Amino acid sequence: MQIAVIFLAVAGYIYVLYEIPKLRIAGAIFAAALFGGLGVYLATADPEPELEINRIPVGQVDLSEVAFDLGVRTSELSGRVVNNSADYTLTGLTLVVRLFDCPGVDSPLDTCFVIGEDDGLARATVPPGQLRDFKATLLFNGLPDIEGVMRWDYQVTGTRALDHRTN
Repeated sequence: MQIAVIFLAVAGYIYVLYEIPKLRIAGAIFAAALFGGLGVYLATADPEPELEINRIPVGQVDLSEVAFDLGVRTSELSGRVVNNSADYTLTGLTLVVRLFDCPGVDSPLDTCFVIGEDDGLARATVPPGQLRDFKATLLFNGLPDIEGVMRWDYQVTGTRALDHRTN
């Protein structure tokens, strides 16, 4: 909706400048000042999305009841997450999931072949000291046939968070 409003405003602006030639110079100066101000703002504004990344150390989130479901097209890692940060609301987790072809159920993972690996983002809004469910969708394309036993593991590689006082 906002894009449509902006488009209509710009189209109206161009139409007025086209229909009233006396306003073309003033209109061009106004447009240059507007774009110049926008450029200065974008160059000096704090990169807020970058501030959200890894505000909560990975060690301050605890995952439990983690389950993996290998689907035909997409796979899903789900479970529960506890936010142990006192200052920030967790808004997402970045995870890496690896699939292994192992000789046996109890084989150490370093003796297994990695047959698939994908990164996923789990979106969950978890205020400080609280617990929520999470889910990440993953894609494992081109998996080979498993000759032994399929096993998997995961690792939290990053977090996203907001200051909980501003939510």
